[in-house]
Amino acid sequence: MELSLVEREKGVNKAMSAKKRIPLDDLKTDTYYDAPLWLDEEFLLLSNDAPVTEDLLKNLKSWGYKGVWTEGSLISGSSAAKASAESVSGAVLNNDAKEAEGRRIARKFFENIANFTMKVYDTFNRDGHLDMTSITEQVKSVIQMIKDYRSYMLRLPDLKADGIDYLYTHSARTIIISLTIGESLKLPNFRLIELGIAAMLHEVGMMKIPKQVFDKSASLTEQEKKLISTHPMQGLKMLQEYSRENANPLAQNILMGVWQHHERSNGSGYPQGLSGESITIFGKIIAVACSYDAQISKRPYRDGFDGFAAMLTMLKDMRTLYDEKVISALLNSISIYPLGNYVRMKSGAIGIVVDIGDDPRYPVVKLHLDENLHMYKEQPIIKTHDDDDGLSVTGVLNDQEVQDLINRDLLPR
Repeated sequence: MELSLVEREKGVNKAMSAKKRIPLDDLKTDTYYDAPLWLDEEFLLLSNDAPVTEDLLKNLKSWGYKGVWTEGSLISGSSAAKASAESVSGAVLNNDAKEAEGRRIARKFFENIANFTMKVYDTFNRDGHLDMTSITEQVKSVIQMIKDYRSYMLRLPDLKADGIDYLYTHSARTIIISLTIGESLKLPNFRLIELGIAAMLHEVGMMKIPKQVFDKSASLTEQEKKLISTHPMQGLKMLQEYSRENANPLAQNILMGVWQHHERSNGSGYPQGLSGESITIFGKIIAVACSYDAQISKRPYRDGFDGFAAMLTMLKDMRTLYDEKVISALLNSISIYPLGNYVRMKSGAIGIVVDIGDDPRYPVVKLHLDENLHMYKEQPIIKTHDDDDGLSVTGVLNDQEVQDLINRDLLPR
């Protein structure tokens, strides 16, 4: 449970015992301390070479804090100020560089997976061949990337691959979401690999649907909808035929995941109208992953929902369409305000969700802009909560709002 500001001021834990409290009124602009300043036992406010700034004091007051903590003492001097200014600029630049590099690595990896998926589909449709060794290695690489670059791999709006059709980028994102859910549900590693293979192949039946139908930019006719709804069965048949002709047939879990990814808990799905426990765990996981990505993805006939709106829709349908444990696993992995979404704080500040935090309702946010759209020099990272101090999230910026701020060079590109 999040501590209130009063509790934080009164109940400092053992980690703060060696630190002394400095009242906010005693902090002066352009001063330095020879040890870091802490907001509380968890939040590092300033490094020892960073100056106390006017913006910082203003924000501390607006957030309702009465003091800070440090093991150090006040220092001064022009040489210290010069060194500190250079160090702060360097720290922010280094942080931005690290952020940009993480995003670049995740995007490049996603492009590779989407391109690999496209080649798998094309080869399978043309020759009936699946290179299972290569596919398995690719799935393993996704599992490892989620572990190593989790906060970037789960920024789903960031994962794009120019020039590659939606069918393959959708399948690639479904792999990432499915494996994230599977990891949250603590599936053993060999099951995670099977799940990743099923997620990669879940739309392979679309190869038997005319491209002008599944890529149509207008609303589908009833006949076209019926044709589209055959793709899980088409995919199952293709994979069963492959299994019959190969010494190492695909695992039943993989086949069921492909066949059942459009089944729904209340029996309203297709192709069999299964419900509840009649649907396998792979079918349930891929159903949630596929549906979530479909909602946040931009299509020719509509814009994508932001992650917050998509998550609310999934939660609303949790007891009718989707398995509750699977939805909970998704929620606990990306939060109500998903990673990579720009959000507006109660104070009016704007930041980006960088971690899910301890409670999916209260993500960890890196602040970029204050309430006056001035850029934060230190870009503080905060744990949001629902106390009345401006540190709660009130909404998600839409694509146009984000793009406008990017065009004004107020947010990173």
